[in-house]
Amino acid sequence: MPVTLIYAFRNVLARKGSTAVTMIGVAVSVLVFVVMSATAKGISRIALSTGSPRNVLVTSEGAASAEISYLEARSIQQLGLASDIAQDASGDPIASVEFLMTRAIRRTQREGPDAEGRFITYRGVTPRAFEVHDGVRLASGTYPREPGQVLVGTLLARKLGIGIGTELWMDSERAVVAGTIEAPGQVFAGEIWADLADLRSQLGRTGASAVVVRVADRASAQDVAEALETSPNLGVSARPEREYYREIQRLSAPFASIAAFVGFIMGLGAVLAGTNTLYAAMSRRTRELGTLRALGFGRWFVAGTLLLESVLVSLLGGLIGLGAASGTDGFTLNLVGLSFELVIDQTAIWQGIGLSMLIGVAGGVLPARSALRLRIIEALRHA
Repeated sequence: MPVTLIYAFRNVLARKGSTAVTMIGVAVSVLVFVVMSATAKGISRIALSTGSPRNVLVTSEGAASAEISYLEARSIQQLGLASDIAQDASGDPIASVEFLMTRAIRRTQREGPDAEGRFITYRGVTPRAFEVHDGVRLASGTYPREPGQVLVGTLLARKLGIGIGTELWMDSERAVVAGTIEAPGQVFAGEIWADLADLRSQLGRTGASAVVVRVADRASAQDVAEALETSPNLGVSARPEREYYREIQRLSAPFASIAAFVGFIMGLGAVLAGTNTLYAAMSRRTRELGTLRALGFGRWFVAGTLLLESVLVSLLGGLIGLGAASGTDGFTLNLVGLSFELVIDQTAIWQGIGLSMLIGVAGGVLPARSALRLRIIEALRHA
């Protein structure tokens, strides 16, 4: 092992207190950066893979998302009369009427801060949903046949460890899992689906949040959306389903920017802490460094040792941060109306390592520069 590395490593171990403070700062910086970057990638990944090119999503006029939309029953009936919507063999329009909301679910009836729960997208549907949403199928169990029965996406079921017959609670309302739905790579895998009529009965509503309609071919999706939106009788907003999810995907851009900004700010704090630590250490070790120079070690050896110490401390802190970030791998989130898994992949790991090393170099460059200018005689005279 090179002498420089051995010397730097021993000095790092000799300053346990200051080393620990710097390592914690770097660890937090890397943790926040990696997790927030993974969040942005998760939103982008799931949004880009959801939706069919043959679907048009219809919401109330001016609604930015389906969760804040509400279509009256009259508007829904009029949508079914539109001539541009594809029809099945019986002549009925192929359309999925859906009610979307975000609800807090728990595994126990008990409410309170100690009751484990999470916010999940809750979607009221009819059996038509399986015809309209490509790639979605019933993985196990049956479609809800009784009030209070629900379907759970396989992603959510796996994360929460729930299956057929499991009881779930939303406020004081009880639901029983009747089956699971599979939707690889799509938002539906992290949702709960209930029968639309049952959900309407619970809420005392007759309308819906959105209607997803199937068109004859993908080329006509945009034309159908424009025709529905400009219809004077409907008063709705309509857009191709994939375009709707692309708009949501664009909302992930701020997450990436925030991740970079927060990582930079926290990293700057770690840089300052590391720089102060090394300056303080250098002040205490001036005679030691001067002795090394007198023994024949060059100025670049001394400067390189300080820089290497900074990089070692930052790298150790970065590894701690990556270890904490890896604990979130596979964690299910629900943001901007999308349910998805956090994925801490090799790219994220290398980015975290790169950030920690960058912090180490930035924190050690000024003390190393000072060491280059160190004069042997003055250093040996230092008290």
